[in-house]
Amino acid sequence: MIAERMKLLSGSQTSGMRNRARKLSAEGVHVVNFAAGELDLDTSASIKEAARKAIDTHQTQYSDTLGMKALREQLARKVTEKTGLAYTTDEVGFTAGAKQALFNAVFVAFQAGDEVLIPAPYWVTFPEQVRLAGATPVFLETAENDFQIDPVQLSRRLTPRTRGIILNTPHNPTGAVYSASVLEALARLCLAHGITCIFDECYDQLVYAPAEHSNIVKLVPEMKARTILVGSLSKTYCIAGWRAGFVAAPAPTIKAIANLQSHTASNACNLVQHAALAALDPQNDLFVTGIRGQLRRQREIALGRLEKIPQLSCVVPEGAFYLFPDVRGLLGKSFQGQRVDTVERLAELLLEHAHIAVVPGSAFGSDRHVRISYAIPAGEIETGFDRLEHFVGSLS
Repeated sequence: MIAERMKLLSGSQTSGMRNRARKLSAEGVHVVNFAAGELDLDTSASIKEAARKAIDTHQTQYSDTLGMKALREQLARKVTEKTGLAYTTDEVGFTAGAKQALFNAVFVAFQAGDEVLIPAPYWVTFPEQVRLAGATPVFLETAENDFQIDPVQLSRRLTPRTRGIILNTPHNPTGAVYSASVLEALARLCLAHGITCIFDECYDQLVYAPAEHSNIVKLVPEMKARTILVGSLSKTYCIAGWRAGFVAAPAPTIKAIANLQSHTASNACNLVQHAALAALDPQNDLFVTGIRGQLRRQREIALGRLEKIPQLSCVVPEGAFYLFPDVRGLLGKSFQGQRVDTVERLAELLLEHAHIAVVPGSAFGSDRHVRISYAIPAGEIETGFDRLEHFVGSLS
């Protein structure tokens, strides 16, 4: 009854750990949810009002598959401003979250026999989507280089079957921000070898100075013809559950994406489209600035607490809202007679005994890290690290 291709697919560990934490909370256990992949902040008033107005004015019919005209016009303006190159409405589309945009991009760009380069650690869904498309993910390890890509090392992984690369900056789960020089070098490799780049910049507005986000098309304009840009409103505007993503690419690619989406989800929710249109209004710029400032303060709290646990080490994240500490100093120890032999076991014990939810690094291709989200209230961060520090101190 189950198709063979489903044997390639496992459930998302990020969603799984988040759901387990919520289940415990519903049972009355106070769990500090460091597994969250979303901001613990309310949506802005103007976005909520736009959704209410759409309901009250009966905006409940189908829209065009990739979004209503006004929204696509606004998205085209946004991408044109971001890249410095003109994008038309035929080169953008709105999707039910960035995850759908990425799914669409992978399915129209790659096929059986293709190899797709993915820097590791990676967001959990990248390799799964590549496999579902029939292609093969090829991983490039970055942990020894502070999670930065080495273009020379990457060039050595190219084969005659290399057809694509998926780049994510700012990066989930590490918080790394790729430099302009690295992205330019990668763009030149793509152009020289005919490689399609899926460029995921869902956290582009959540970068902490002096770091700066760079867009690969803006750096190398010739890359427009070889790049599928993927963005999200979910993180920036606190509407993760609304499912609001978008894609920008050459018109033939967008047409193929529209054809695919017309047979899967049809259009994204109309009410969310109206909310997204309001989100993109410049009046929300101050809202985003406030979010970035709050996250920066929460990052400093989390890093300060992590530094007090000598068994752990962490590359300072420059963007997004995650820490990705190296926990090898804990592996091989025991907790109440139970051996902590893997990051998965560590995450299980932390949830069961310390009531802290973290995501094991194995979800992202690392057997020596865990992911900690600091997009939760400052008080919860302090409580969570109190519990983590106590747990580490009890290991033998």
